[in-house]
Amino acid sequence: MRQQLTVVQLVPSLNIGGVERGTIELAIYLKSLGHRSIVISEGGVWQQRLDRANVEHIRLGVGRKSLFSLKHIWTLRKLFAELKADIVHARSRLPAWLTYLAIKKMPKKPQFVTTIHGLYSVKKYSSIMSRGDAVIAVSETASSYVQAHFQDYLKTQPQVIYRGVDRSEFPHAYQPSSEWLQQWFADYPQIQGKKIVLMPGRLTALKGAESLIHWLSQADENVHLVLTAQPNQSAYTQRISQLLDDGKLQNKVSWVGLSHPIQSLYALADVVVSVNKKPESFGRTVMEALCIGTPVVAYTLGGVEEIMRVILPQGLVEADDQQQLAEKIDEFLQRPPEVNPKDYFQQHDMLQQTVDLYQKLAQST
Repeated sequence: MRQQLTVVQLVPSLNIGGVERGTIELAIYLKSLGHRSIVISEGGVWQQRLDRANVEHIRLGVGRKSLFSLKHIWTLRKLFAELKADIVHARSRLPAWLTYLAIKKMPKKPQFVTTIHGLYSVKKYSSIMSRGDAVIAVSETASSYVQAHFQDYLKTQPQVIYRGVDRSEFPHAYQPSSEWLQQWFADYPQIQGKKIVLMPGRLTALKGAESLIHWLSQADENVHLVLTAQPNQSAYTQRISQLLDDGKLQNKVSWVGLSHPIQSLYALADVVVSVNKKPESFGRTVMEALCIGTPVVAYTLGGVEEIMRVILPQGLVEADDQQQLAEKIDEFLQRPPEVNPKDYFQQHDMLQQTVDLYQKLAQST
């Protein structure tokens, strides 16, 4: 028998990011099922999404790495008791530590859930993410990682609940509006008529953008690389810009920033690339692009490899093999494969599996 639950999720902030997106999606879904859904964070630009859905939000600086944050232990203990929380779900390390210490001395403890969103540094500070009454891993990669490095802290084996993408937000064969396209080509006339290779997401050192230099240097003039960053955004983007200057390749690249609708960029692209230097726990941008139907070329690493092996295995290349990468990009540009994401990695599955886990925990007390 299913019971109505009070679920409290804790996340540092509600600014743009994958962890924050998942927190909000689940909070709204819980509310839609009639559960009491509460988020504790420092707030942020996405808080308005909770407000629109009438989801409760409690502002508390649970993500500030400071000794002053320890005072929140007592605040959280009081809050959990007053709210009569059934489940407390921490999604990053500092909120998880504060939650763990808060419930430790509670006479009636809520069930403590953590989610392994990333491949954390192997140190005791990170061990908190394996100390939940239930531990969710967003992929087999994340599950294997926590078992390899934090097995001694696990009460039970991690439950794999894959991240999911909302197909209504990333519909197959999506096409941007004619107005958007007109403005896009007015802003970036150098792209018109070109084959587009897109590297989506924030451009950080882990993204491995330098792996594309070899391909770009031998690509013909009808090919264009689109980066969702600006050249002076960081020390890393400046380094990539300098490499492009040195290779006289800037004419084959457009820096477009993060302000454009990502669905439109995926739809516009002929190929999306994922060439991270280190494994990701999942690889949301890869799945989003595949949902829309855009071919992806990716390194055989981590959660991205898991997605690709299910949906487009022919798009995988050996990690850091720049020649194989170049050949595969060119192959997909010339002969695009059909992409059929089927029903894999859906948002609804992720949400329902998480609620099912909550119910199982609540019934075990």
